[in-house]
Amino acid sequence: MSNNGISFLIFLIIVIVIKQIIGYFNSKIYTQEYKEMINNRKNGYFGVGVYQPKFKIGQVCLIVIDDQNIIQDCRVIKGLSVFARFHPDDTIIKENIDSKALKSSKYYKSITLAIENALNAQKRRS
Repeated sequence: MSNNGISFLIFLIIVIVIKQIIGYFNSKIYTQEYKEMINNRKNGYFGVGVYQPKFKIGQVCLIVIDDQNIIQDCRVIKGLSVFARFHPDDTIIKENIDSKALKSSKYYKSITLAIENALNAQKRRS
């Protein structure tokens, strides 16, 4: 194997290791936010929405709705790396899931997917 082949192989291994490390830290961030949301809410239904377009930056939404379909907590992350953090979307907290405020949110697609998952959890528990 030539030096170019060995260099490429080493580069490939480094990229894979870095990707695994970033994935590990992202997993810790998600787990921490999930636990905090669950521990702060004794009632409600939890949902996760992941919107990942092919050529744009993706979004992840964690949401809690109550029995009246009112959003009790909503946190969104948008970004490419471990530097991205969840932040609350206060514009829709305490809103009904059919509210117009949802449709005007810049995180509408991930929020909608999270609401669908929370509603499915609500149906399973009922």
